[in-house]
Amino acid sequence: MTIARTAAAAAVLALGLTAAPLTSAVADEAPTTDGPCATQQAQLDKAEAKLESLTAKLAAKKEAIAEAKAEVKAADTAQEKRSATAALATAKEKKAKVKKAKKFQLQRVAHAQERLDKCLAANPAPAPAPAA
Repeated sequence: MTIARTAAAAAVLALGLTAAPLTSAVADEAPTTDGPCATQQAQLDKAEAKLESLTAKLAAKKEAIAEAKAEVKAADTAQEKRSATAALATAKEKKAKVKKAKKFQLQRVAHAQERLDKCLAANPAPAPAPAA
């Protein structure tokens, strides 16, 4: 048993040493500050990307429910019908979970937009130089 533990510890240590340079390289690539509101803009962009992902996921869940309903209708035996009904219930639960996540993500996007608007109002962009 101790040989297995030693081998496992060595493997974890080896993975840790190979991953350490990668994590430090990623940490060195900190986001550049293009302006006073770069962080808020990055947060908004990230929130909107997640919202798009959840929207696509919700559409897929709706399709899965439609397919499950079709399977329930097409079921011939009682066993098939029970199985299809259980699959439909599972699909509906998953859809509800994604719908709830999307609702919260919409709130996150709204709050991120408010933070960005507040930052932009506090830090107006410099006026462009007039052309001579």
